[in-house]
Amino acid sequence: MIAVETSATQLERAMRRRRIAKIVLAILFAVIWIPVAIVMLVAGTSDRRR
Repeated sequence: MIAVETSATQLERAMRRRRIAKIVLAILFAVIWIPVAIVMLVAGTSDRRR
């Protein structure tokens, strides 16, 4: 019983770590891509104005 409980807690911890890692990756992608998207939009609008 104890071994099963510890394995279950380990699985829960692993899942939490994976979720946290996914959230961190999503934040990093947002931080990188949002400014890039803004720059691309600004460049596109400036090119159209010309």
